[in-house]
Amino acid sequence: MSQLQKSISRIQRREGPRIGFGAVSREKPKAMLMGVVVTSGSSAKAALDAGADLALLKANDPAAAAGQLKDVGSGQCAGVILPSLDDAGAETLRKAGCDFVVTTLAGAVATAVDPEQMGHVVAVVDTIEDTTLRALGPLGLDGLYIEHAANTMSLAGQLELVRLSSFAGSPLIAAIGGNPTVGELRVLRDSGVAVVVAPEGTTVERLNALADLLKAVPPPRKPRREGGEIALVPSVVGVEAEEEEEEEGDDE
Repeated sequence: MSQLQKSISRIQRREGPRIGFGAVSREKPKAMLMGVVVTSGSSAKAALDAGADLALLKANDPAAAAGQLKDVGSGQCAGVILPSLDDAGAETLRKAGCDFVVTTLAGAVATAVDPEQMGHVVAVVDTIEDTTLRALGPLGLDGLYIEHAANTMSLAGQLELVRLSSFAGSPLIAAIGGNPTVGELRVLRDSGVAVVVAPEGTTVERLNALADLLKAVPPPRKPRREGGEIALVPSVVGVEAEEEEEEEGDDE
């Protein structure tokens, strides 16, 4: 299992109230993981040292990415965005300590994707049909990567994110731009986004500001529908059957 998948699993677990005495001082966690797009290993290391949960290295080929990953260090959640991936490229990245790779569906050779060896994220560049999203489940992917501009989202746009996440059964990793608000981040979280990725060139100050916004996002709302609130609709067929039995009894 990749570090990315482990980190997403941890942040999606909602801890209940602890049992015990005394006050517990604990920093408020971020609503989602925070990543940033980089183009060099030194930039990736700087972002991770500054508090980013993951770094996404943009590269043209696996060999170039592997060379940059040497500056990141082992045990870090560093991934690579590539236009294509084959078996040789996957092996090169694994040896370099790459945690996960982001490619399109058509850009990755099937035999190069092995979730037991290295995480894999599918980049959504075009409309994906529901049947295709459902078929992604058994592949054991780490998530879906989407580009999302930070602006006012319509309900239709939110439902599209929910469709992607729910049909694929995978968390969303959203590359965001601009200056998102707490409200926009809340909508992304509620739509299935587990990771927000800041754009290339984001400064340490901007990363710290984004981290503060993620901590300010309120916790998820409890489902409005409870077990005791389900309305039971009487069956018309059952009522008609009872009336017919009563009528037959009156004839006797």
